[in-house]
Amino acid sequence: MSGRLDGTRVVVTGASRGLGRALAEAFAAEGARQVVTATSAERLAATCAAVAERGGDAHPIALDLRDRSSVAAAASEALAVLGRVDVLVNNASLLGARIALADLPADVWDDVMAVNTTGTLALIQALLPAMADGGAIINVTSGAAGRAGWGAYAVSKLALEGITGMLRDELADRAIRCVAVNPGGLRTAMRAAAYPDEDPATLPRPATVVGPFVAIAAGADPGPRIDAASCSAA
Repeated sequence: MSGRLDGTRVVVTGASRGLGRALAEAFAAEGARQVVTATSAERLAATCAAVAERGGDAHPIALDLRDRSSVAAAASEALAVLGRVDVLVNNASLLGARIALADLPADVWDDVMAVNTTGTLALIQALLPAMADGGAIINVTSGAAGRAGWGAYAVSKLALEGITGMLRDELADRAIRCVAVNPGGLRTAMRAAAYPDEDPATLPRPATVVGPFVAIAAGADPGPRIDAASCSAA
């Protein structure tokens, strides 16, 4: 049976757990060929096994978005494996400390911004020359973007939404669809860290929101920013 993503070449960052792993599995079920990344290739073993169970192919690559040389090496390896990139999903993210900006330690700011904003943009820049016209860049944002008390994380996601909108305009001549997707509250390790008193069982699993991501990868263009939980694209 053919899938909506047969022949589509996809890169997913932060794919070792949570939403990233759920996306890799969903893309595999639709026939995509993938490169999946995490801070260590070993952490991706379970994701690659799950992708294989769905008849898919995923190549694991270690990627530390805080390290420019790691970004360059990962991009080079991804292109050697895939040849081109049709869809890039920037899911990797750091939460950092949920405190007021006035009290935010400089090292926490540096780490969060390096991963969520600077490193993510660097990866986009490295892969863009080999991205297919008509492709898609999907940046995972958050309802906490710009929210007081959320420290560098809120700033980084606000910046990522800005980057998404700018790239959308700048890459319009190549018909590259740039979309920021807010997945909403999910049963993930990051959510548990942000809300330690919350019962994870009350939250949906990441697999419940993969529909809009798959739809965008398959060609849909819902706009510059969507909330996955309320989006009808599937």
